Amino acid sequence: METKKVKHYIDHSLGFPVQLNDVTFIKVHGDWAAKIKYKQMMLKVLGVLSHLHRPLTGQEIHFVRSYFGLTQGAFAEKFRVSHVAVHKWEKRGSQPTGMQWSTEKDLRLFIQAKLSADPKAIGLLYEELTERAVPSKKSRPEPIAA
Repeated sequence: METKKVKHYIDHSLGFPVQLNDVTFIKVHGDWAAKIKYKQMMLKVLGVLSHLHRPLTGQEIHFVRSYFGLTQGAFAEKFRVSHVAVHKWEKRGSQPTGMQWSTEKDLRLFIQAKLSADPKAIGLLYEELTERAVPSKKSRPEPIAA
């Protein structure tokens, strides 16, 4: 089996760009395919999204909602917003959602709570997010580094 290593690779399989480093590719039926452990990558990306220093994009909201198996209605109910708001956020695509910072903080804390039952980790994220100024809605999304 033929393999090669790529130092920096941008993966788009989650609906938005994720930068991966030192990715092994294998040749399958004449085509090169990235050898990626997607479950591990998704968990890492969720962790990065909860600590990101910019507003989340519509694509990232869609990923989070889908990862946790929530419909737009269930997601809306969980964060006490309308179904229309969730639909609008996701339609923003690669642009920031424009959601209220308090809702985005709740979403980030929800992600952390699902990733780790450690109250200390959740408390530290809460402090980090509370002390942080509201991220600029004009910042350009860069690829998530996983």
